[in-house]
Amino acid sequence: MKHFLLIIAVIFLATGYISAQENAFTLSGGYVFTNLEEVDENANGFRINGLYEFNPGLGKFSHGITVAYLRTGVSNTVGSQTADYTLTNLPIYYAPKFIFGNESFKGFLKGALGTHSSWYKRTGTLGDLDSQDWGFYGGASLGAIKSFNEKVFINIEYEWAYLSNSFYRDGFVNSIMAGIGFRF
Repeated sequence: MKHFLLIIAVIFLATGYISAQENAFTLSGGYVFTNLEEVDENANGFRINGLYEFNPGLGKFSHGITVAYLRTGVSNTVGSQTADYTLTNLPIYYAPKFIFGNESFKGFLKGALGTHSSWYKRTGTLGDLDSQDWGFYGGASLGAIKSFNEKVFINIEYEWAYLSNSFYRDGFVNSIMAGIGFRF
């Protein structure tokens, strides 16, 4: 009998916890800049992000999974030789978030911990080079969320990330993004 009552209690507690969970999807995009190896100028480009997150218990912490597409490029001329560099990244990472603020306007701090694939292309007068690499992706971001109603919000965020591969001079990528999100 005690086991039966314990199972019933766990089911009721789990049902209440699940109903107190909020899920959200955010689609954002923006500007990216970084330093490439062999190039004296900053490479810049664009970024597209998809973030699925859930907030258990409607608390201050949420958990998310992000899939992003980054594309940066730069043209470099040294003497009479010109080279065009293009770097494409596909990071996939876990994104824990700490949320603070009131109901309609909130700030957040978000982490990033995962992996990425990178495609490197250099074209120039000395020939072409294509390569692929993968590695660690980690970083942090700071942002704000403005809610319009219970289901729709917009956000803005700055993300600093480190990508471990041989194509970057220092491995740092900076992103400034804005997006729209939906809670369900």
